[in-house]
Amino acid sequence: MEEKLIELWFNKKEIKVFLYLLEFGISAASEVARNLGFPKSSVNFLADNLWKKWVLKKSFRWKTGYYESDISNFEKIILEEIKNKKSILEDILPKLKEKNQNNIYRPKIIFIDWIENCKKAYLEIIEFSKNKNNTKYCEIWAHKDLVNTFWEEFMNNFIKLRKKYNLICDAISNNWETESQFKNKNYSEERELQLFDENIFWKIYSTIVIYNNKVLILNLRWNPSWVLIENKDFYETMKILFKIAKK
Repeated sequence: MEEKLIELWFNKKEIKVFLYLLEFGISAASEVARNLGFPKSSVNFLADNLWKKWVLKKSFRWKTGYYESDISNFEKIILEEIKNKKSILEDILPKLKEKNQNNIYRPKIIFIDWIENCKKAYLEIIEFSKNKNNTKYCEIWAHKDLVNTFWEEFMNNFIKLRKKYNLICDAISNNWETESQFKNKNYSEERELQLFDENIFWKIYSTIVIYNNKVLILNLRWNPSWVLIENKDFYETMKILFKIAKK
């Protein structure tokens, strides 16, 4: 019950005082302090807080303060407090959002190394695809390096998962032997792969995945490492560059 009361409105020490008075009835601060092991000054402070919250009654006998719990309007008081907090939230939330405006466009950048973490990052694409509205992502593809680093079994399983969730890989890559073999499997593996001669275009040694307001850059040729950049503006820019490159 104490945990529930904390969730409603009170702190731990206030609850101890409130429940003691609820069980034992009207009591002096000194009596409550002695039985709870609190300093008398603390009990007076806590009881005054509870009195201000309208859940205690306060009276005096020969200059001695007495308190008793009052739950006659408990539900009404709690609901009124919730209403007040909602009103405060509605007032300050726009101001908080305004102060946070400068951070909206600031990219979130994560640097991670180690192969297993690289695999987890790559598999995030599948999680993205589980939302049925997401049917395609863009990838600058260095498949040979992916296979050499992650091993063929991992990549085959990745393709199976991608097909399971009907996620199309819109990709560009060099016209190398490994990549050209996959060009023939475009339809069966739900891929839109376009190949470029490295002498005309460029040599692709890193895999770059563009999806879900994120850009994942995997450097797998030497020491495996990856950078994940989460930023809508950067994502949109990379997507435009990808489309230009594919034309």
